[in-house]
Amino acid sequence: MTINDEHITTHFGRIWPAHVKALTELLIKLRQHFDGDLDLMLILAIIGTRSQPSRQTNTMTYAQFISGDRPLPASRPINIQSVAECSGIARETVRRKVAKLADMGLIKREQSGNLMITALATNPLTSSTEASLQYLVEMQKHYQEKE
Repeated sequence: MTINDEHITTHFGRIWPAHVKALTELLIKLRQHFDGDLDLMLILAIIGTRSQPSRQTNTMTYAQFISGDRPLPASRPINIQSVAECSGIARETVRRKVAKLADMGLIKREQSGNLMITALATNPLTSSTEASLQYLVEMQKHYQEKE
């Protein structure tokens, strides 16, 4: 893989440590939120990207996201097998974790077998979303920092 961004490659020594620090803090917060189960978070994220594709949300503000005032999902179907293939997590493990996410009210499984994020997922995941946004803020600070 070749990194083509000259700024990143030139300022790697400043950006890399900031990235590792911020990413570590994000992963710690996510791990805490998901009771130590980062696979659970990954599966939820994969389902979420299919339930609410970015093309539907590019003009959404954070306030709209938190309030639940967002476009109705025009999801692309995803099922347990697709999540397993995308994540590299064993299908049976994905099945168990999907059941746990459904019990938590964060996703639902349609009769077709397709998985969807529920509206209930926003509030309990606010701290995780804010931790992700903080990571982006940290990266932006170090990316834009002048020598």
